[in-house]
Amino acid sequence: MRRISILGARGRWRFVLGLCNRTLTRSKMWVVGVCAMEQKARSKPMRNILDRIISKGDFEIIIFGDKVILDEEVENWPVCDFLISFFSNGFPLEKAIDYLKLRKPFCLNDLPMQEVLLDRRLVLSILDSVGVPTPRRLVTWHRDTPHLSKEVAAKLTKMGLKISQFQQDIVTCTMVDHETIQVGNETLSKPFVEKPISGEDHNIYIYYSKAQGGGVRKLFRKVRNKSSEFVPDEYQIRCDGADSYIYEEFIDVDNAEDVKVYTIGPNFAHAETRKSPVVDGIVHRNPDGKEIRYVTELSDEEREMAKRVCEAFGQTICGFDLLRANGKSFVIDVNGWSFVKGNLEYYDKTADTIREIFLNEVKRRGPFMMRKQLSVENQWKMKGFFSVMRHGDRTPKQKVKFTFKSETFLQLVRGSEEEIVLKKPEQVKTVYLAVQQAIAENIEDANVLKQLSMILDAKGELAGSKVQLRPYYSKEQTPILEKMQIIVKWGGLLTHGGHFHSQDLGSNLKTDLSIINKDLLNDVTVYSSSEMRVVATAESFCKAFLDKQELPQNLINVSKEMLDDSNAAKEQMDQVKARLQRILNPEHPEQCPPEFVMPPNTVDLAVPVQTLIDILTRMRQRMKVNLEYPYNVEWCTPETPFLFQERWEKLFRDFCDVERTQFEPSKISELYDTLKFDLLHNRTFVGLAFASPDEDLVKALYKQSKIIFDIIGPHEYGIDNAEKLLIGSRNTQFLLKQLCSDLEYCANAFGACTRLYFTKESKVYCLLNFLLLCGLKTKIVPTDVPELDYLTQITFEVYERSGPFEGKSREYSLRLALSLGAHDPNLIDLELTPDHSLTVEPRKWISDHISLQEALQMLRQ
Repeated sequence: MRRISILGARGRWRFVLGLCNRTLTRSKMWVVGVCAMEQKARSKPMRNILDRIISKGDFEIIIFGDKVILDEEVENWPVCDFLISFFSNGFPLEKAIDYLKLRKPFCLNDLPMQEVLLDRRLVLSILDSVGVPTPRRLVTWHRDTPHLSKEVAAKLTKMGLKISQFQQDIVTCTMVDHETIQVGNETLSKPFVEKPISGEDHNIYIYYSKAQGGGVRKLFRKVRNKSSEFVPDEYQIRCDGADSYIYEEFIDVDNAEDVKVYTIGPNFAHAETRKSPVVDGIVHRNPDGKEIRYVTELSDEEREMAKRVCEAFGQTICGFDLLRANGKSFVIDVNGWSFVKGNLEYYDKTADTIREIFLNEVKRRGPFMMRKQLSVENQWKMKGFFSVMRHGDRTPKQKVKFTFKSETFLQLVRGSEEEIVLKKPEQVKTVYLAVQQAIAENIEDANVLKQLSMILDAKGELAGSKVQLRPYYSKEQTPILEKMQIIVKWGGLLTHGGHFHSQDLGSNLKTDLSIINKDLLNDVTVYSSSEMRVVATAESFCKAFLDKQELPQNLINVSKEMLDDSNAAKEQMDQVKARLQRILNPEHPEQCPPEFVMPPNTVDLAVPVQTLIDILTRMRQRMKVNLEYPYNVEWCTPETPFLFQERWEKLFRDFCDVERTQFEPSKISELYDTLKFDLLHNRTFVGLAFASPDEDLVKALYKQSKIIFDIIGPHEYGIDNAEKLLIGSRNTQFLLKQLCSDLEYCANAFGACTRLYFTKESKVYCLLNFLLLCGLKTKIVPTDVPELDYLTQITFEVYERSGPFEGKSREYSLRLALSLGAHDPNLIDLELTPDHSLTVEPRKWISDHISLQEALQMLRQ
């Protein structure tokens, strides 16, 4: 028998583990089970609440987990004293209700009553019955009677509702004219709101009258920074088909704001205003990626409404939507369990209220009536956590290339078949001396030598600078060294924002794994690329993850072979680059392949690229005028006006001064990265440098460069799926080998383990392409993958349970997840914080649970 105790940030967590078919003697603490989808149960707001619940040592937490909830019979679910359970997308509500009936824990939110939240007709009828104001409405029916259990039906009857009113046959809606609809004997004129009856369907339409200009605003669940769109020529309601709708009188709200209300028991409610999606459909977010909201006070009448909502639906923790207009308030929807994000006072109040409710229930029932023995038989646990992640936010990378054939330079690489990388100043100096010798002997191009000499002199000793020496041999039986290439690189250092969000991610992951299985923190191995920014990311992350000011010596294992760039697929990468060049060539454009998701009304990329070049040409002219005189601004990175101008002048040359036939597709990524860096770290200066009386050049460039980057960027590592798979497998072969070895070790080891692999963008793209195409059953395909930003993570979670199962003593499953990293698609309009960093997006599952053995077979192909 084995028991795992997990220390949280403020107290004690425990994930019940099934390692043997025995019964575990219960502890002196009360056990709170969290039965919800992991996306919610392991979210940051939930972790904040649970940490506070256990802060005094009298409660411990069991996270059931998706594998248990979805795949196990309720008889095998963990046993607990108190249950926190709520519906979200994919949650088996009926199964959870069966568990509640079987084990009879005290449930914080009424689980059966969450059935009614799935039908807006039931929700609005209950609000009417308890005297909560709602907008006037008409309802249609198409023999779609709501599903009501006997228990819920009895509760509704007790509220004074007649169940027969929800058993109607067919009630249709007709349009009397362009302005008016009729249901039965009642009519409603525009503007009105059309809602599907399903509480999970967020496709809500608002129809405007002719006097308002007509048209329809279509609301939907937020997609990035958009929540609605306006269709000017549409007026016809969705009355065809077999779907039922609710038609509500449109309420013109005060200050164009909605109110979101969050109850914490019947006697307390927190409320926030937000810009109504009816205004323009644009969601304003803060740097944490959260929608911008403002705390608002509720009136006495609104507080009474919150109390009635909480009690009528039996939802202690509950959210609902409120509209204010002309001194009156109306409830338009009830959402069930909802979180306030980023509000510490709310977390404190919620945890205190839940603790009080649970302890009062202990007193009511008596402590000996509640205590149960906890069975750990046949239960899944997380045995291993593996994450491949990109480095944090960095300064722009810059490089120049030179090719030479003279002996003076060839001797620098003679005897080496592989690329040589020089990072130390004394190493770089050997190249500088070779350049001076070539100048003195008047060999090679004098202008090229002068340029290389100046660059080495200015950049050679900068932090992060390096020189790559790349030999090129003939393809004869006895290869002859024909030429060599010198590549000088500088920049690419981790920024202060990069350090900040690396630490934040490390801290959050530590808390997450502590909830699930603290043993995951006992066996940690960290691998890193040799790049300075990658190692610095690993160090910042690990200090927070391991909660140490100084890291143990040799904790971070630098592996060039596994995590640095690879030339294993160089031939295929060159072919992809050449094809992208043809696609971007306006004279002889190759047809865009079907894998490209093109902008509307765009046949080829030559036109949008030319638009981009035109914008850059105007920006070049404005920078020359605007920076004629110095500006006094503060720089947060090792930057100066000269370096800023130098970076942008190089970009102008690369885009505006080259023949389109010679245009390099990789410059798209370089431009986009540079602009994002300046928007995060130099927003004031970039605005001054490119200020124009006629247009917002920076915004125009951001939008145009992002359009092209979203098409070109992901395809630099393969255009069609066959290329993506081949390049992905070759460029990640050593990483895949290590991953398979570590996954196998995890299954065979006695304890749990964590493995972290810090690397670069190219490696992350290649690995993801391979995982999506190697035969694993995933939920997405390569064309679904958007930009992979700083601190992108691909994670592998291994789960274990004890047998016997089909002759095996233990069973293992694997689940994959993806985080897009520190990303915001609307960076240009984002309000920045002093740390100049973006919050890392949460991980989302890209696969269901897969047999670990089957997954290993696929990964080893």
